[in-house]
Amino acid sequence: MTSTASTGAAPFAGLGQLTRLVARRDRVRVLCWVVGIVGLLVVSAESINGLYRTPAEFLQYGTLVKDNAALIVQSGPGYGLDQPTLGSVMMNETGIWTIIAVALMSVFMMVRHTRAEEESERAELIRSAPVGRHAQLAAALAGTLAANAVVDVSIVVAFVARDLPLTGSVAFACALFGAGAVFAAIAAIAAQVTAGARSAIGLATALIAVSFVLRAIGDVGDGRLSWLSPIGWAQAIRAFADERWWVLVLPIVAAAGGMALAVSLQMRRDLGAGLVGQRPGRAAALPGFTSPLALATRLHRPAVIGWTVGVALLGFFYGIVADQAESILENNPEMADFLAMLGTGSITDAFLATSMLMMGLVATGYTVSAVLRLRTEETAGRADLILTTPASRRAWMSSHLLLACGGTTVVMSVTGAAMGVGLASVTGDLWQIPRLLGAALAMVPALMVVAGLAAVLYGLLPKWAPLAWGIVAFVVVVGLLQGILDLPQWVLDLSPFEHVPAIPAAPFEPMPIVLLLATAGALIGGGMAALQRRDIG
Repeated sequence: MTSTASTGAAPFAGLGQLTRLVARRDRVRVLCWVVGIVGLLVVSAESINGLYRTPAEFLQYGTLVKDNAALIVQSGPGYGLDQPTLGSVMMNETGIWTIIAVALMSVFMMVRHTRAEEESERAELIRSAPVGRHAQLAAALAGTLAANAVVDVSIVVAFVARDLPLTGSVAFACALFGAGAVFAAIAAIAAQVTAGARSAIGLATALIAVSFVLRAIGDVGDGRLSWLSPIGWAQAIRAFADERWWVLVLPIVAAAGGMALAVSLQMRRDLGAGLVGQRPGRAAALPGFTSPLALATRLHRPAVIGWTVGVALLGFFYGIVADQAESILENNPEMADFLAMLGTGSITDAFLATSMLMMGLVATGYTVSAVLRLRTEETAGRADLILTTPASRRAWMSSHLLLACGGTTVVMSVTGAAMGVGLASVTGDLWQIPRLLGAALAMVPALMVVAGLAAVLYGLLPKWAPLAWGIVAFVVVVGLLQGILDLPQWVLDLSPFEHVPAIPAAPFEPMPIVLLLATAGALIGGGMAALQRRDIG
């Protein structure tokens, strides 16, 4: 059958059918995103309402967190905290993380239905049918925007049912939709530039991190840099705090311009290729590049570099602002009493320990994606080619798991050193570099447990291996929102990060590290044993 792309037919022919295909393929994924995001917001609202029952308690919260640089970095500018309400407090506690969650959902969906389709060669089958050149890209965008709309409508219904103001609820939903549209456009551009789905996701998520940093620097400073950040735009709508509807113009224009650029770039490249082409390899491999480990190293290298640079930049920024954490104590005796009850060290150490936990939680994204590379290689048929050689299943799987654990160690080591350099640059204390490097390395055993859980899931139930991202979601929720959600201790104990010493705010304890490493080893061994007992592919 002749492709319409080659006969000059309409560039968006078949858009309706492809959009329905996107909806059908992602219906379960979208449901999981909706339940996760909306459920988290509803539970947060209930918890906040239980913690702050009177206007005086809400006002005390606003006094506690307003105008403190260290907390602004974590949460945002704190709109509406002069006269705090349930809505404004919830925006300050969970708003920015909801925006990031929607941004990630949009990036994953766009890349899945664009670059990943070309990488797996399914796009060639689709293009052989009577569909237009841009129909698949447009269908991916339509499906992603529809998923965002479902999330936003669900949030409005949940908020109104919780007696939150309709105006603020709609404003927050519009902010989320705008952020999702902008990052969907960014992912569409990344899919044109890169030659692989993982590279596209890495580039787009790196821009999410850049957006977070720009927003944080702007909010701590004079606010100018915040206007360069899509995350900053979403918060600038000021949901539940004197809403500014005109800000919606910024994400609309940016998303439209980004998609126009993506379409333009698509016309300048061949199907299956990226604008930045892959470098051709040697005609014959060097002696040291003929093993499964050497191949895994080549496959994982771009992801390790990308994640290391992105997370380290974020860690460097947290190191710079950590010195300002002491300002929390100024005119805030409540915070001083609270930290004293925790039994932590200085305010700066407590902030650094929390920041290092956040870096560890971010790094779980690399750890799980590295383990799931096994599933990608299997479904693409490349694992079969390797296993036809003398390489064993155990050697093939262990090479990828070694790169997952080794890459995780590299990401955290460089991040810890970068955070130490950032803090040393403002304090002049070079001892902070090895101190924070040690704190970062203490996070690695917990990350290895996450790798082990993903390996077991892949070994036992390869079809459900992507559910390993649910492990990431769980540890992130427990790590960042346990205070708001008031989770029972047994739930907290399920997260491996709960057992890591809160260095530098707490002393180093070797026993939890040893137990975490032993648990990780047992899980990885179980995953490898499970692979030996099932068919490949």
